[in-house]
Amino acid sequence: MNAPHHAPLIQPPRVLLLGGPGSGKTYSLSTLLEAGLEVFVIITEPVGLDTLIDVVTAKKLPIAKLHWHSITPSRPGFDSLKDMAKKVAMMDYEAVSKLRPASNRTHAQWIKVLECLSNFTCQRDGKSYGPVDQFSSDRVVVVDSLSGLNVMAMDITIGDKPTAHQGEWGIAMQQLEKLILALTSIPSCPFVLTAHTEREVNEITGVTQVMASALGRKLAPKLPRFFSEVVLAYREGEQFWWSTTATGVDLKNRALPLNAKLQPSFVPIFEVYRKRLAATAISDYSI
Repeated sequence: MNAPHHAPLIQPPRVLLLGGPGSGKTYSLSTLLEAGLEVFVIITEPVGLDTLIDVVTAKKLPIAKLHWHSITPSRPGFDSLKDMAKKVAMMDYEAVSKLRPASNRTHAQWIKVLECLSNFTCQRDGKSYGPVDQFSSDRVVVVDSLSGLNVMAMDITIGDKPTAHQGEWGIAMQQLEKLILALTSIPSCPFVLTAHTEREVNEITGVTQVMASALGRKLAPKLPRFFSEVVLAYREGEQFWWSTTATGVDLKNRALPLNAKLQPSFVPIFEVYRKRLAATAISDYSI
């Protein structure tokens, strides 16, 4: 008698791409198209989209498979900044810290990010593609970058207040951690997060390391555990590289090899992923 043999669930790639400004992070997102994926990008920085469109056009890649939604942190108008500056000028730190946010946080950009993830609407073609947690493995969700999410998580917590107390920092960090956990837990759809870097003291080891620039000191050391690949993008002269071995950086590799000078491409990651799927494909066996 034959019965179906069910393969174990193969988790899709979740990649955290670290790097300083100008290290080629956004540029390398074009290789997701080269890997044969339909790409859905949430742009959180004012200058992210133009770079991506330029490289896709230059490489003559299928722009019909590139979908984007730009959601950048909103800033108060100059009148609001002036009013807050007057309050700061007349108050001490304790009084300023007790100010309540003047703006309506129910329309904060953080909520727009969640609305987009609940039903991704492409600003290129105007179409809605449904919730990203129901996407299949031939699609990839990208957030470019974590820096914009950091600002939006604080904005939803404190609005336009000029300072935040420890509890408010904790609330913002938890909002951000929950979102990243949700994105890295999508059953079938791969996820890529780009992040700027900064030096932080690892509170567990006491060692200073290069980490993702995240809210506070407690969140950054946690981030690698959510991802299958944590890679450092860097520039050396006119050449751009990825590294999985850089000293003093908390990196991680499962599909990519250990190497200090990898070509900046997602293609090898998805080649390994597809080989895993093929190796564990459902087959019949006799009992």
